[in-house]
Parts: sequence; structure tokens; C-alpha cells
Amino acid sequence: MNTEIICALIAGGASVLAALAERRSRQSARRTEARAQRREKESRLAMELMYANCALSLTTAKKLAGMHTNGDVEEAMEAARSAQEAYVDFVRDEAARNLSKV
Repeated sequence: MNTEIICALIAGGASVLAALAERRSRQSARRTEARAQRREKESRLAMELMYANCALSLTTAKKLAGMHTNGDVEEAMEAARSAQEAYVDFVRDEAARNLSKV
């Protein structure tokens, strides 16, 4: 009878340990997914900033070459402003999220 109790306790302990390991694994997967989504958003915003920078550079080059910009300046400035605001908002959100962890 003692061996049956010992075996039951060992099996119960192993089940508890397996459940704890599964829980940790799920939490880790959720954190990894959240990090990947933040990285994806940051990359997209960085690409928008690069596009806006390129548009401003091309418009400046056109003007320096004596070409007509025909509204390109306003469009490029709006794209740059919009991309910059979106990136700053993202950085602020990330900072607030990281500070709230402390």
C-alpha cells in the first residue's frame, strides 16, 4: 500500500510540474508574439520615414536643378510630418508601456 501512495504522489507531482511548464511556455509564446508585432510596426514606421525622406530629397534635388516641383514640396513635407508623428507616437507608447512595468 505504501508503494501505491508513493507512486500516486510521484505521478501527481509530475502532473503539476508538467502543467507549470506548459503555462510558462504559453506565456513565453505570448510575449514573443507581442514583441514580433511591435518589431513589425516599428519596421513599417521606419520604412515610412525613409520614403518621406526620399521624397523630400528628390524634391530638393528637383528644385536645385531648376525643375518645377508643382506641389511636390507640400506633399513631401506632409508625408514627412505624418511619418514623424506616427513614429513619435509609437516611441511614446513603447516608453509608457516599458515604464508601466517598473
